[in-house]
Amino acid sequence: MAKSVVRVKLLASLREASGKDVLEIEASSWKEALSKARREVPALDVALNPDGSPKPGYIVFVDGIDCRLLEGGEAAKEVVILPVNHGGAAEQKLVYIGWDELEDSVRDVARKVESSGFKPHVIVGVLRGGVVPARLLADELGVDDIGVVEIKLYTGVGIRKPKPYVRQPLIIDVYDRNVLVVDDVSDTGLTLSLAIEFLKAYMPSSLKSATLYVKPWTRLYPDYYSRVVEGWIVFPWEKREIERELRKSSQKI
Repeated sequence: MAKSVVRVKLLASLREASGKDVLEIEASSWKEALSKARREVPALDVALNPDGSPKPGYIVFVDGIDCRLLEGGEAAKEVVILPVNHGGAAEQKLVYIGWDELEDSVRDVARKVESSGFKPHVIVGVLRGGVVPARLLADELGVDDIGVVEIKLYTGVGIRKPKPYVRQPLIIDVYDRNVLVVDDVSDTGLTLSLAIEFLKAYMPSSLKSATLYVKPWTRLYPDYYSRVVEGWIVFPWEKREIERELRKSSQKI
């Protein structure tokens, strides 16, 4: 396979540790590019395996696609490496969101929806994090019909790569209706992207997306959001869950 120049972008802590924003690597595939980048920049050892695949706690996007959905031999123009914060490394800064701040963010998103002229008939929350924001947004926007969908990634027997699947199907009618799909945060953007593609199959009249917050490295900015937040967001409804996870990692809040 012919070689070409691959732009390898480093985000968040990787950029700070390496002192670089972008590497230009000649390679025939994204894995080869990352393997060479790891050898060129020792700081990337924390994020990449010798073959160029990401280590736990990190994610790689290849021309906008999560590498877990690829085989590894594909050519690429741009590869992005970033830490997975939500549910990721425990050493990341924790950002606690209280109920008052949360409700302010919900009102902010609702104002943006209204000012855009979009009038949703149905709001669909992405389980689990998007359920509470979806309910609060429905109240602010005066939307009566609320549905949920749960999308997960799993590795089946004999399957080398994760496959998206719907754990809980949509049970509300969205055909020929205006739909607003809601999640709490767009971190990598993968979950929200999968939810959008799934809902398109139900042929809504129009489909928009919203989250309360986005991470600066997300690959998918929703149509509506309140603000950009860097760090591991802890929502009011998940404090105990986070505490349990950190205790397991011998970390203290």
